[in-house]
Amino acid sequence: MFPPARPRRPRRGWLPLLAGGCLCAAGCSTERLADTVIGPGYHPVNVYCRGPMLPADLRRVAVLPLTCADDSMALAAGREALAPVLEEELAKLGKFEIVPVSPADLQQRTGRANWRADEKLPPDFFQSLKAAYACDAVLFSQVTVFRAYPPLAVGWRFQLAGGAGKDIVWAADDVFDAGQPAVVNGARRYQQEQQRSASSHLDSFGIMNSPRRFGHYSASTLLATLPAR
Repeated sequence: MFPPARPRRPRRGWLPLLAGGCLCAAGCSTERLADTVIGPGYHPVNVYCRGPMLPADLRRVAVLPLTCADDSMALAAGREALAPVLEEELAKLGKFEIVPVSPADLQQRTGRANWRADEKLPPDFFQSLKAAYACDAVLFSQVTVFRAYPPLAVGWRFQLAGGAGKDIVWAADDVFDAGQPAVVNGARRYQQEQQRSASSHLDSFGIMNSPRRFGHYSASTLLATLPAR
């Protein structure tokens, strides 16, 4: 008769790995659920469009320097922080070619380094820009609200003027306030869409503490209301 077989001892190395794998899977699942965005996002409503499509001959747009609604320090800081953000978001659109107009060039051609759409412009303002930049339209942009501490807030005012400036193709004026749940939802979804790796989706709340990233979200959302090409 053969002696009774000894029971095999489990290999200790596998048990921690197995337990760790289960915990990791459970943890990842829990974190993903915690980061789920529930509820509607924010949709701008204070928008004017002359028509559903951009004019066929509007191919090149002169983008004027970003301005402020007033001379406060907060808006001046917002203009400095958001000017490159706006240029990046305009470049992503792909609906027309953008030609940034520097403050120095605008000063040389018009006597001032910046202009707002609601100001009285020089008589030859649009003709001068069209001759210098071969543009079909001019984009005015303004920062109306900038709060760099939570809850973040960014306000934009845009006007796309074609022809001699009397043809308003598109205009938008809105404030994105992170104190509103719909804005938080929209910002978090924007953050998730911008991330490449799945693990980075766990940090969608990070945008609520980054004025620059929140600026990207707000500019992208408002520029998305431009007429289709």
